[in-house]
Amino acid sequence: MLDIIEKHLADASYGCVVEVWIGHLPEEEQAAFARLKEHSGLVSISQVFQELDKEVKLPFKLTAFRSHLRGYCSCQK
Repeated sequence: MLDIIEKHLADASYGCVVEVWIGHLPEEEQAAFARLKEHSGLVSISQVFQELDKEVKLPFKLTAFRSHLRGYCSCQK
């Protein structure tokens, strides 16, 4: 039993899918997302998501993206 638990702990990625995805981006893009998060109330998150998804096909849906950038994602509690 312990080997199964240890295996899954070793494979676990901490944070939500958006946080993990941003964490794999170059530092300049991570900084841009940090600025976007700071000003998320002034930006249409839906529009940003749609434009990004067309360019890079994001591995998450709008709801996860919005909740992360607005600060009410489960990874931020």
